[in-house]
Amino acid sequence: MPRTGIHLLLSHLLKDERYTAFYKKRRTEGDYLILDNSAHEKGIGEVDGNLFDKALSVQAQEVVLPDVLFDKRGTIQRTQRTLKWLTKEGWETYVRAGRPRLMVVPQSGDRAEWSACLRILLQTFEMYSDKAPEAFAAPVVGISKDYDTWRNGLPKLIEDYVEPLRADYEFDVHCLGWPNNLWAVATISREFPWVRSTDSAKPFVYAKNLIQLEPGGRVPRYPRRDTNYFTESLNDQEWDIALRNCLVYGATAVNDLILA
Repeated sequence: MPRTGIHLLLSHLLKDERYTAFYKKRRTEGDYLILDNSAHEKGIGEVDGNLFDKALSVQAQEVVLPDVLFDKRGTIQRTQRTLKWLTKEGWETYVRAGRPRLMVVPQSGDRAEWSACLRILLQTFEMYSDKAPEAFAAPVVGISKDYDTWRNGLPKLIEDYVEPLRADYEFDVHCLGWPNNLWAVATISREFPWVRSTDSAKPFVYAKNLIQLEPGGRVPRYPRRDTNYFTESLNDQEWDIALRNCLVYGATAVNDLILA
């Protein structure tokens, strides 16, 4: 199975020694680690010192700045607070962590507010970057799979609100999760080839429930992760299905749904 060398780590799981050791090893092997703030799991992303101490512990090359699910104001406030912290008392920790790239994640309850949140986050990032131009590389914009439920899904969100901003701001885009409309990723790959990367647990969650994905076929109901997802192993049958599902996922992300 092809490997991308890109991993999304969850900050709240770095208390587990095995989880942490695995990603430390991947880092020494040259893989790219994105440290997520666990907002999707906890509702509110981890902030400031706790988050960047963990980034330091695994030498993550990228960190997702704290967001609050579906909350524009809370997301802006927590992102602003963390950027301010990074340029002041958190500066030493940030430097020791290797000055990882920073991802902003717009959140809101409707499309117009989501667009406003994204623009404010980019403006805020630009402001702090101007204060300390040696500190921050261009940001990454993280787009949550949760918004694929909106009219015409993620492709339309990217077309209407993300693509136009590329003329004014320099940023990369990461899709946070594989949306329930699985084949939307192929549309994004085809229409917006500048979208950098994505991540998902879905190939393994489906496999744990003995669901094999078929390229471009019917999208099965997603059974969601169970409470033991991060500690349980796959048996041989589940692992075979997971490998197939990963191939389907990878082919979808590069807009090639024909698999042998």
